[in-house]
Amino acid sequence: MAEEMGMLRNRYYRIYVIVFMTVRFFFQVWWFNRKYRTGNRAELQEKWEQLVGRQAREYKQNALKLGGLLIKMGQFLSTRADVMPRAFTRELADLTDRVPSVQWEESRQVLEKELNQPVHEVFVDISDGPVASASIGEVYQAFLKTGEKVAIKIQRPGIEKIISADFAATRLVVSLARRFTRWGKMTDLKELYRQLEQTISRELDFRKEYVHAKRFMEMYANDSTVKIPRYYEEFMTRRILVMDWVEGAKVTDHRFLETHNIDKEYVVTRVARLFLEQVLQYGFFHADLHPGNIFICSAGTIVLLDFGMVGEIKPQSRMYIQQVIQAVILKDFDGVVDALDKLHFLTQQADREQVKIALQVGLELYFTRDFMTLDDDVLEEMILQLQDFVQVQPIQLPAEYAFLGRAFSTVIGVITTIKPDVDFLELGRPIVAEWLNQEETRTSNREVIVKLAKDVVREIVALPRQLNRYIDNSAEYRQYIRNRDEINKWLAYYRARQKTSLLFLVLGWGSAILLWVMHYSTETYICIGVMMIAFQRLLHYQKKAVNLLKERSTVN
Repeated sequence: MAEEMGMLRNRYYRIYVIVFMTVRFFFQVWWFNRKYRTGNRAELQEKWEQLVGRQAREYKQNALKLGGLLIKMGQFLSTRADVMPRAFTRELADLTDRVPSVQWEESRQVLEKELNQPVHEVFVDISDGPVASASIGEVYQAFLKTGEKVAIKIQRPGIEKIISADFAATRLVVSLARRFTRWGKMTDLKELYRQLEQTISRELDFRKEYVHAKRFMEMYANDSTVKIPRYYEEFMTRRILVMDWVEGAKVTDHRFLETHNIDKEYVVTRVARLFLEQVLQYGFFHADLHPGNIFICSAGTIVLLDFGMVGEIKPQSRMYIQQVIQAVILKDFDGVVDALDKLHFLTQQADREQVKIALQVGLELYFTRDFMTLDDDVLEEMILQLQDFVQVQPIQLPAEYAFLGRAFSTVIGVITTIKPDVDFLELGRPIVAEWLNQEETRTSNREVIVKLAKDVVREIVALPRQLNRYIDNSAEYRQYIRNRDEINKWLAYYRARQKTSLLFLVLGWGSAILLWVMHYSTETYICIGVMMIAFQRLLHYQKKAVNLLKERSTVN
C-alpha cells in the first residue's frame, strides 16, 4: 500500500500517465478521422460516441486512481459541452472527489507541524477517520479544549507536489494540443489553463479560503436563511482550517428533508436564489456548490461550506449582460450583437450581420413547444446540425466564464436532484427582475420595457398560427399546381427540411431567451448555434424550392 501511494505521488510517474494518456487520445481521434472519412453519418456518429465514451471512462479511471488535478480537470471538462464531445461530458458528469483517505498518522503530522504543538494540547475526541475526503484536503470532527465542536480541515500530505507535477503535465498537454489538434487551435487553451491554475492554486492556500468566507459572511450578514460557519483564526494556517461543526445534512438528502418537514419547493427556490444573487448582484460566487458543500439544518437554514473555489463577474461584464437582456426585449438586435461582442462571445471570424439576422428571425419565430412531441428523426437531425455548428465555432464561450458555466451546471444538478420537475424559468425570473430593477437605468426604462415586453409576447403568441397557416397554404398551393411526380417529390422533401429548419430556429431562440435570463452561458451558446445553422439551412432549402418552382413553370 505504501509503495503504491509512493508511486502515485511520484512526479515523473504522474506526468508520464497524464501525457501518455492524452497523446493516445489525440492519436485515436486522428486515426478515426482518417479511417472514417466517408460513410453513413448515423453509423459514424455511433462509432465516434463509442470511442469518446471509452476515452472518458479511461480518464475517469485514472482520475480516481491518481486524484489531484485530474479530478478537478475532469469536473471542469464535464461542463464544457461547447468544446468537448457529448459522450465525454456525459461520462464525467458524476466525477467527484472519491479518492482514498490518507492514514491519520500522516494527517496528524501535518496538523502538529502547522500548530507547532501536540494535537492533544488543542483538540480532544478527534474522529477516527475523516468525515469527508477530497483531492485537496480532508475533514475531521473534534472538540476544542474549551468545549466547542469543530471541523478540522487538513491538507493532504504532499498535495502541493502532486498538483505541481500535474500542472507540468497539463502545460505539456496544452502545448501539444495547440500545435497538433484543430480543437486546440480553435480554443483559447492558454487562458483556460491560466484560469485553472489560478483557481487551484488558491485552493492550496487555506488562508485564502478564509478570506473568501469572510466576504460571504458580509454578503449574508442580514440573511437569517443562510449561514456561513465561524472560522477560528488562531488555528488557521496555509494547510489547516478550524471551523464550527455544522449539524445537518446534505441539501439533497430527501429523507432528512421529509423527517424535518422541510418544503422542497422552498429549498430549490432558496438555493437558486442565493446563487443567482451571487452572480447577478454581488458578482462574487461560490464555484463549487456540489451537495457536499451545501448543507441544510433542521430549521431549514442553508449552510455554505468550502470557499476554496470562487469566481467573480466584473461590473462591466454584468452591465453588458444587462444590455443583452434589455436589447432583446426592445428588439434592438444591433445592441444584442454589440453586447455579445463586448462579452467576447463572438470570434473575429463571426459574421456580425449574420448573427443579427439570425437573432431577428429567431425573435419573430419564437414560441413554446413541448420537446416530448419531437420524433426521433427531428431530434437526430438537431443533434447532427448542432455538432456541425460547434465544429465551425463562429461563437465561443470565453475562458473567463468557464468556471461560471461549471458552477451553474453544478447548482442545476443539485436543484434537479431535489426536485426533478423544477421550472427554472419560474425560479430565475424574480431574481433577474430584481437585479434589473437595481440598475441605474431602471427609473427611465422600466415602463417602456414592460410595455414593449407585453407587445413582443403578444406578437410571439400570435406568430405560430400565422406561420403554420402560411406553410400549410403554400404547401397546398404547390401540391395543386404540380403535375410532375419528380418535382412533387423534391418539393415535398424541401418543404419538410424547411419545417425542420424552422423548428430549429424556434427551439434555439426560445431556449436561448430562457437561458440568457438565467445567465446559463454554455447552453445559451449552444442554442444560438442551433439558431444560426438552422437559419442558414432554411435559406438553402428555400433557394432549392424556388429553383424547382422555376422549373415547374418551364415545364408547364
